[in-house]
Amino acid sequence: MTSSNKQNKTKYPVFIVLGSGGHTAEMCTINMALLTSARGKEIYNPVRYIIANDDITSRSRITSAMQKVGVALDDTSFIYVPRSRKVGQSYLSSVFTTLWALLWSFWLVWSGQPKLLLCNGPGTCVPFCIATYICRQIRRLPSTTKIVFVESWCRVRTLSLSGKLLRPLLDLLVVQWPALAEKYKNAYNVKYFGKIM
Repeated sequence: MTSSNKQNKTKYPVFIVLGSGGHTAEMCTINMALLTSARGKEIYNPVRYIIANDDITSRSRITSAMQKVGVALDDTSFIYVPRSRKVGQSYLSSVFTTLWALLWSFWLVWSGQPKLLLCNGPGTCVPFCIATYICRQIRRLPSTTKIVFVESWCRVRTLSLSGKLLRPLLDLLVVQWPALAEKYKNAYNVKYFGKIM
């Protein structure tokens, strides 16, 4: 069997980063739309949902959303990771927790080899985007691996902090308001498809 045939038979996963609260609600909507599109369940399979280890609601919310589109999730569908920074945590101590989260992200991306990293702005996604970008640069991941960031619909005129930090690393940054699209009209990777939620 040739290496290209082996690659075609390998199921590279899709990594989807969930954040607590509104981030997960938006990602549920995005994920349901992807899976109900033509061939969506074939293309976006298998999926691994990345959740902060102290997030107690995202798993139940995404499980409920996926049941509506006929997708059953089990324990292998979820990966729990340390947060980069907790709410109220000092910036000094967050340096160490961010480094720890980045190491975790590198290990998971290196071993999991995702074909797509999809996120919408929770802080948990930052180390994963960095790890995916670097692993692709050093050819641990194929050049076809994509990093897609969907900016929250509440970001009307400015990008979120995560969006600003990660924009140079992203293959696609989706914005949902014309004013924001106009602001970044010269950015090759910023696209506007209308309000998608």
